[in-house]
Amino acid sequence: MGYLINIIQFSFSSLIWGILIALLCMALFVFIIKGWWKNALFTIWSYLIGAILFLLLSFQCTMIVGSLKIINTCDEYEAYFASVVNSVYDGWEEVSTESADIVIKKAIAEYPLLEYYISGGEFSGFNAKQLPAAMADELRSFMRAYITRRLLWCLGFVIVAGVAGIMTLNKYNRSTRTYGTNNSERISTSRPRVGGSTHRPRINTHRR
Repeated sequence: MGYLINIIQFSFSSLIWGILIALLCMALFVFIIKGWWKNALFTIWSYLIGAILFLLLSFQCTMIVGSLKIINTCDEYEAYFASVVNSVYDGWEEVSTESADIVIKKAIAEYPLLEYYISGGEFSGFNAKQLPAAMADELRSFMRAYITRRLLWCLGFVIVAGVAGIMTLNKYNRSTRTYGTNNSERISTSRPRVGGSTHRPRINTHRR
């Protein structure tokens, strides 16, 4: 939940876009159900499943949009990495793992969201000129994998909720109502009218 708050603080538009995308996914949810049972009616459980699905999708989609915005700002992070590294090392001087960890900690203090994506102890064998680009590439790679996982979660939620929603449908409500109407119409047309004459015309069988 702390990550969601940081994403919203980083860009409030991530929440707005996340909700809009979630609504689009809900349309897919309804399409799956109505495509399976065209004449079925939604029940209270169907609406409950839809509400839970909307909340889950809103969370996941907000994370996706926020992650995309972070990828778009990786050049800014790379410039910050370079400024910190170049203030201590010359261009082709190798940066130790411990020094790289210090750079990461400074970057996290400046950009708290980075705490969720990069950590210390993973950058070694880079010189001062290579390290900032390596850090930015690692961040981009992590974000792409993170977005892919979020998309798979969204797809899984839609499929599970779609199957559960189909099981909660009132599949016979409309068909039963139509059948009852047709029966009543047939019965009403077959019964004689009240007060009407049921006397059959007499046939004259008298021989002349």
